[in-house]
Amino acid sequence: MVIGDVMIDRYLDGKVDRISPEAPVPVLALGKEDNRLGGAANVALNLKALGATVLLAGIVGEDPNGPLLRQLLRDADLSADLIMADPSRPTTVKTRLTANGQQLMRVDREVTTDLVGAPQEGLLTKIHRTIDAGNVDLVLFQDYNKGVLYSEFTQRLLELCRQRDIPTVVDPKNKGFWSFQQCTLFKPNLREIQQQVEMVVKPTLNSLDLVADIIFEKLSCKSVMITLSEHGIYVNDGKKSSLHATDARDVADVSGAGDTVISIAACGLAAGMALPDIAKLANRAGAQVIAKRGVVAVDLAALREA
Repeated sequence: MVIGDVMIDRYLDGKVDRISPEAPVPVLALGKEDNRLGGAANVALNLKALGATVLLAGIVGEDPNGPLLRQLLRDADLSADLIMADPSRPTTVKTRLTANGQQLMRVDREVTTDLVGAPQEGLLTKIHRTIDAGNVDLVLFQDYNKGVLYSEFTQRLLELCRQRDIPTVVDPKNKGFWSFQQCTLFKPNLREIQQQVEMVVKPTLNSLDLVADIIFEKLSCKSVMITLSEHGIYVNDGKKSSLHATDARDVADVSGAGDTVISIAACGLAAGMALPDIAKLANRAGAQVIAKRGVVAVDLAALREA
């Protein structure tokens, strides 16, 4: 089960061949519009591409983009049963304007206040019932700081998972970074952890071992994975640590790479893989998706051949 901030990644692509007479900005002649699953929904898409059976829980608005996101899920053969509407906020949409293979601008439509009241309780009730039905092997918390995974909500869900002996994987963001007590795997990226600790964090084994000790002390988690962009992936299971170089050669667009890595981590953990093996596989998958433009899911067949 994936719980987190779902959104639409919208691409408006066209041509630019003149500057506006109204202001010194380019005029985009729109050619096509493409809507894709984004945020936690893209993580669900990656998990499905890896062969997992996925449940996705999140919030949309009572606006035209809410039904669109649900339809995108159905088109991808993903269930929208745990997607609830909150009339107080819009469906999160990231709109990218592109021309000639270059991104010109990104426009975000969102409300990032904490999810409270009836929408929060309704979502929590649905998640609770689904977990109690016994069909959940692992819960992945995918946070983009859009309001779903605020502290009280996540703590209640983590306690529920501990009671049911369900492993938990966390991909955090800055707000509420230290809210995921006693999770199974905690996976920030290098920039995120640099913003959370007072020490200087470098992409070296010794430096990362020190910051992992801080994470273990604060969260009492079982294992740590830190993604390091071009420097690869660091993993630590509390006993041994290792640093794994990236496989990336061609970089077209880094959007969604973190979603792919956390999906590999979740599947690997559920399958009982060792952390170093998960890191190596995640590096290959990440290299695959950043070689393509836009937010895309991993290609399992190509990953098997890598």
